[in-house]
Amino acid sequence: MNLIKTFALNKSRLLKAPELDLSSEAKSEFEAIYNDWITKGNGAFIPYESNYPVSLFLNYIIETKNILVHGSNNPSIDCFEPKDSTLFNGKPVKAVFAASDGNWSLFFAVVKKEGYSGSIRNLCLTAPTKKGVKRYYYFSVNRNVHWTDGTIYFFPKEPFKQGGIRNEWISESPVEPLAKLAVKPEDFPFWGKVSRHSETESALKTILKAFTLRK
Repeated sequence: MNLIKTFALNKSRLLKAPELDLSSEAKSEFEAIYNDWITKGNGAFIPYESNYPVSLFLNYIIETKNILVHGSNNPSIDCFEPKDSTLFNGKPVKAVFAASDGNWSLFFAVVKKEGYSGSIRNLCLTAPTKKGVKRYYYFSVNRNVHWTDGTIYFFPKEPFKQGGIRNEWISESPVEPLAKLAVKPEDFPFWGKVSRHSETESALKTILKAFTLRK
């Protein structure tokens, strides 16, 4: 059944990120950044100077460490407090949100919330494979969208539990970030591939478009 699901996802119009295939040099760089900054847990900005894409760094840390991430336009959050919100499945909850996917969080870091009116529609799915984790996405905004520099926050995984979908995580208690990373729209690998929707179109119809099989 998993093979059938993965085949269907591969044939869909969802955006796709392949399994990580990193050189030993990239892994060494990422491990050094993790040890020098994230393990300190003091919430400082990481001076990211690697030539490897930020998205690869985020997913490497997520896949190999007990770390979750959160994307925000606000670079100055010292402690995240639980807020009333809704899980992906529609269930109301009061929590701090995080993700086990770097690209999903990058999207929310660089979509400018101030001045935006209407819905932001998105989906993140992952499929374990023999090579690692393959990732699938759908991102859609209306014509009010603007992009901005943002911040990725790194959280310890321990206080979180899974939310309404596999890569959505919630903590019902306050969370202090271990570290943070300044990002820009170009760091989001699907920046030029975000879809547009009309507010008169139902959210279900928007998402179903992404699952249409490619001819």
